Parts: sequence; structure tokens; C-alpha cells
Amino acid sequence: MSLHPGRLCLEGVSFAIDGRDLVSGISLNAAPGEMIGLLGPNGAGKSSLLRTIYRTNRPTSGQVRVNDMDVWQQSAGWTARHIGAVLQDMPADFPLTVSDIVAMGRSAHKRLFETDSDHDRTLIDSAIALLQLIPFKDRLFHTLSGGERQRVLVARALVQQPAVLVLDEPTNHLDLHHQIQLLRFVRNLGVTVIAALHDLNLAAMFCDRLCLLYKGRMEALGSPEHVLTTERLARIYRIEATLTRNPRTDTVWVMPS
Repeated sequence: MSLHPGRLCLEGVSFAIDGRDLVSGISLNAAPGEMIGLLGPNGAGKSSLLRTIYRTNRPTSGQVRVNDMDVWQQSAGWTARHIGAVLQDMPADFPLTVSDIVAMGRSAHKRLFETDSDHDRTLIDSAIALLQLIPFKDRLFHTLSGGERQRVLVARALVQQPAVLVLDEPTNHLDLHHQIQLLRFVRNLGVTVIAALHDLNLAAMFCDRLCLLYKGRMEALGSPEHVLTTERLARIYRIEATLTRNPRTDTVWVMPS
């Protein structure tokens, strides 16, 4: 499957509801092919920020650009062709098969009522195989486990062939094996990724850089070693922790105490 990573740029992005800032003045640039982990405790603003990227929360100020194009000045169709999103708590009662759900990702590239081409089918079959969904392709979506559904939704996003992939807590409902497998797969795609994650050690293992949010503001942006400090863990996560190195990956490892 051929993917063409894009450049994501957030400039001073803020989002407020009823005068209350949920996100305030966030600026970051993701280079093509970079994977950025979005960290922070519950209520830090991670999901609110991600929604400004895939055109759900219109920023009250600032810009979101993909390949130098202001996302909020483009059509919904343009966004669907350039940004793939896997969100939390997607509805599960679709009366559709796994193949049908994955095929929905091609709709942004097609005219109304246009049938799947050979190219479409190749992309759909490739995504199903990559996410190890072949045994489930004829199963109804609502009969799958939470982790299996998550893999289906990632496959659907991939067939959009997005420049940027947005993941909102993609490891929810996954056991440890599938968490690692999914993040390794996403990391190796070569596409630009911004992912909200709760597991600090997995974020450090798979992300090029981390962006730490707290109360809607950016607390730190940089390498895992730069962002994950004992002071920030104590102040923002309210935990005492020892920082060491993972002996297998040589990445920073957080050990709560």
C-alpha cells in the first residue's frame, strides 16, 4: 500500500466552549513521516486538539495546515482525502461486514454511487491483510471484539491513503500484544501520525517526539527523554516515578513507585 506522508502544522490553535478554553495556543509542526505522541491526563485537551485537525472542532483562533493548506478552508471531501482518523467510542451497531467498513474509506475518492474499481479493491484487500483481518472480513462489524473493531477502523483509515493519520487513543480495548503490534505497524507505515496515548512507555517506544498537554496548554514538546521528567510526572500526573532505560529498546522507561 502506497502512502504519501504530509506535513502537519498547528499555529496558535485554541478552542473554547462557552468562553472556556479547552485548548489554548498550541503550536507544533510534524514533518512528513514523523510520529508524534500526544500525552496528558484526562481532561488535558488531547481529544479536543485532535478534533481541530480532522474538522470537528473549528478553532476559535489559530490555523491547522496539512501540506500548507488550511484544513478549515478546504471541503470536507478534501479533508477526508488527506486526513485519516481513528476515534474513541465509534458506534458499533453498523449492519455491515468488515469488508464493507474498510471499503467506506475509499468514498472520499469516488463520485456518488461509483462502484469499487480494481484499484479500490486492491487497497481494501491490502489493508485487511495488513491488519490481520482476513478471517473476519465477512463478519458483521458489531460481532467483533473491541480490539478487532479498532483494527478494522485503522484499516478503513489507511484505504483513504491519507497524508496525516490522527489516532485518538488507538490502543483502547487492545491487549498488550495487540497494542504493541498496532503501534509498531503504524510506526512503520511511513505516514505522518499524531496519536493521543495514555501509556507513557509505549509512547516513548514508538513516537519520534512527544507533546505533553495539561489543562489545555502545551507543557513540553520534544524527544521522550526531554518530555518525560520526574518533575513533570509528579506535577502533571501526580505520581512519583523512577526513570530508567528499556533494556531491549533503549528508550526511556517510566517506573511508578
